[in-house]
Amino acid sequence: MISCREVINLRSLAKIKVVAGHAGLDRIVRWVHFLDLPDVVPWVQGGELLFITGIGLNGDTQRLADVVRGIIAKKLAGLVIYIGPYIKETPVEVITLAEEAKFPVFELPWEVKLVEVTQEVCSFIVMKQTEERSLNDLLEQILFRSLEDPELLSQRAAYYGYDLSKPHQVAIINPTNLALFIQEKNLKDEKALVAFKIRFEQTVREILTMRSTKILSMLRLDEVILLLPHEKKITGSRYNIAILADIVEKLSAKMPGLEIAAGLGGRFEDLRGARPSYIQANKALRFAAFKTVSRPIYAYERLGIYKLLFEIEPAKLASYYQDVIQPLNDYDNDQQMELVASLFAYFEENGNAVKTARRLFVHRNTLDYRLKKVEEITGRNLNDAYDRLTLQLGVIIGKHLTREVDDLL
Repeated sequence: MISCREVINLRSLAKIKVVAGHAGLDRIVRWVHFLDLPDVVPWVQGGELLFITGIGLNGDTQRLADVVRGIIAKKLAGLVIYIGPYIKETPVEVITLAEEAKFPVFELPWEVKLVEVTQEVCSFIVMKQTEERSLNDLLEQILFRSLEDPELLSQRAAYYGYDLSKPHQVAIINPTNLALFIQEKNLKDEKALVAFKIRFEQTVREILTMRSTKILSMLRLDEVILLLPHEKKITGSRYNIAILADIVEKLSAKMPGLEIAAGLGGRFEDLRGARPSYIQANKALRFAAFKTVSRPIYAYERLGIYKLLFEIEPAKLASYYQDVIQPLNDYDNDQQMELVASLFAYFEENGNAVKTARRLFVHRNTLDYRLKKVEEITGRNLNDAYDRLTLQLGVIIGKHLTREVDDLL
């Protein structure tokens, strides 16, 4: 995937001039297309860099403005206008439209040979596509296959300008409400879903390009995986969290209705640590499903006690939950009570009974009765720090590690 900014730096386009849409120079160019029909919209699919001479427009600037409106709506990458006998200058209306849409419009002198330009641009696109496939395969090997020769992989990455000898950490960008989003956007068939996923990945790469950040990335299933450099032990993670926050913010703006979260794994200095960092990023991402947590970025190193719980065998977590909380669940099921939910809310409100009662929409006396019932059933005292921690861990395991616990109970 290459941007308009990269294309206009090619040798054959040395005389090209940007006349509008400077803010859109990072649009991705999927291919180039030359067409001089009065209505080009039916003949383009989106992502093309369109070249026109104006021969089919008979010098009608209004029709040129209509063409620009159409290709903006069709989400083309940009428009290159040959300035010569048919179009002597870019009309003001076209410049205004392009500026408003952040759509790049370029002028190219008539003497520049179209065949040379299109040949070089197409060759460059093919070369970049080959490079991307190679880099995707490289990242696939690093994260999901046996690393027999990490040094060879580092050399392959260096060929494309990536220094994998330095510390990195893995990040995962994930659409958390994808099923609901697909339903709301009516993406029924496989083609529409694939197109959405490609757009999701392209948007991430566009954002990275705008930041002038060279980062290995790949689309896998529904998520985008990044290999982020982490050279500074103290500030590296903070810098990468800022990058992820920028990506999440811009993705949310470009794809309204899509909820996005990012998980960040731990720092590693050798490629053999990439897979563990990926697993950690996945564990951190599970926080996105917690209704009580609203942050979009989840760093494994900042998970606190959850970092410890994630490393405990699910069978042991299930055993702990069964010993501490299951009796309360049984009582709730038998008596139609809400002891577990009340206890969880009580802990979340830092033991403030007034706030907890208000949150649960119950009378303070009702809450007091429930908490006393909790103490009676569990044999633990909520005023005792150790007992309170024991119950809180049990509730956390049941609330946030439900999948592992349910599989084993």
